[in-house]
Amino acid sequence: MQSFFDMRISDSPGRVVLTAAGELDFTARSQAAPVIGPLVLAGRDLVVDLTQVTFMDAAGLGMLLRLCDRVVAGGGAMELRGLRPEIRRVLELTGTEGRFPERAGPAHGTTGPARGAA
Repeated sequence: MQSFFDMRISDSPGRVVLTAAGELDFTARSQAAPVIGPLVLAGRDLVVDLTQVTFMDAAGLGMLLRLCDRVVAGGGAMELRGLRPEIRRVLELTGTEGRFPERAGPAHGTTGPARGAA
């Protein structure tokens, strides 16, 4: 069975918004790597909208953690938006929920991520 994954990127001067949909798993990580890899994140914030993500495994979580490390190392902040209970549970079970500031809704509007909350 093949998993479904889709990703959109909105790139503005101070912030990148990554909107994911489907299953955030090993296959998704492989599909996302060539798109996410070249993104310039130094000095910019990253908002990851997971409103439409229905499943996340260790590979998906690993991708988010590496992205967070990259953003923070470049002086930015990373925020997760729209976590479903099953995705939030993965973060809780792995003890990683504190690594990502979170807002309830999808990534609309012009407000950037909260700084210093990670």
